[in-house]
Amino acid sequence: MLPSIELCIMSSVLKENGHTVELVDMRINDMQPEEIVEILSELSPDIVCVDDIPESHCSTKELLPIIRRSVSEKCLLCMRGEYVSLETELIMKRNKEVDFGLLYETDFVLLDLIAYLEGKKTIQSIPNIAYMDKNEVVINKIESVDLRLLPMPDRKLYDIGKYLARDSETIVKSSRGCPGKCLFCIKTKYEPFKTFSMERFCDEIEELQSYGFQSFFFSDDNFAFSMARLEEFKNELTRRNMKITWTSNLRIRDITEEKIKLMKALGAYRVFVGVETLNSQTSKVINKNLSKELIKEKIRIIKDNGLQFHASFILGNPNDTEEDLQETLDFVKEVQPDLVTFNLLQVYPGLDIYKNPDKYGIVMDDPYWFEKDTWTKQAVMGTVQLPPEVLQKWSQKMLYEYITSSFSCSND
Repeated sequence: MLPSIELCIMSSVLKENGHTVELVDMRINDMQPEEIVEILSELSPDIVCVDDIPESHCSTKELLPIIRRSVSEKCLLCMRGEYVSLETELIMKRNKEVDFGLLYETDFVLLDLIAYLEGKKTIQSIPNIAYMDKNEVVINKIESVDLRLLPMPDRKLYDIGKYLARDSETIVKSSRGCPGKCLFCIKTKYEPFKTFSMERFCDEIEELQSYGFQSFFFSDDNFAFSMARLEEFKNELTRRNMKITWTSNLRIRDITEEKIKLMKALGAYRVFVGVETLNSQTSKVINKNLSKELIKEKIRIIKDNGLQFHASFILGNPNDTEEDLQETLDFVKEVQPDLVTFNLLQVYPGLDIYKNPDKYGIVMDDPYWFEKDTWTKQAVMGTVQLPPEVLQKWSQKMLYEYITSSFSCSND
């Protein structure tokens, strides 16, 4: 549960241009959809923007009609996020309460929509939006944002105290997108890969330190993508005499002895690595192209240099079998990651694997699985080799056996 940096930047853009922004943070406040009615009545907003992340689209689906009933007819109801960006026509037609889909990089879109309300812009001239016109979805041109033009995030948009009380570690990000093109990843298709300046990145960290945060999750899809980037980070920390504690994502292929040593020296305590599968043929199918031998060598580098590692696996990769899942479980018991995530297969809207399930042997009875919360409780899709009921069994087995093996090791 972490603040959205993107919403914070959008807020800064609006406030710098004289507009008023209010955030209703339903996650940290554990709010039910109906609780929004009174709040919207008091605020009487001109625009409402729902931040629709894939993990909570089912809640968005429930929330949209409630918002529509709670605001004036003139109020623009917008939705941003991966689903409406990557599967625009489908999402707009299945959520007709929405006036505008905000697509991809949405930093300036609300400012443009205010100009539209003020009669200063035509709707056709605004990039990165979609809307309905006579039952047809219109998608305007898509533009990429120059990160140098963006203001610092307005983190006070959130109730910082509640997040600090929950966890002394918070989120910060030095880039958008990822140089990888993993088959199952919705993030890499959502944003082009580009970086913020290291000066800005460290400015953000210093600001967060002033709020009381003691540790940082660098949420870049791949923070240490090059030694040059790490050296730039080192130089900026040295210039400021900054000491920080942090963790980050790191592609296995990018792990080197030199990088891991430097990361540890700069305050890293853990890395998150997406292993996903040990089957080298499957790894090619999902565009990771890793062998078991390479994975073991990269993990050795992490452990030998005293960093914790969080390993992630996908249960239900195309081409994997029950034998592969058993090999994965044996491997996890052998290498003993500090944290492990066994993710059930999720076929996200907008990806090729969603649009062409037969090509990858996907078994998915309900193509609108993401509109319900059933997927949070059980496997709702799988493959010909690993149907949902088999994945459900293995999900429980792997978690149980990992926990019991970890407990046994800790006692030893």
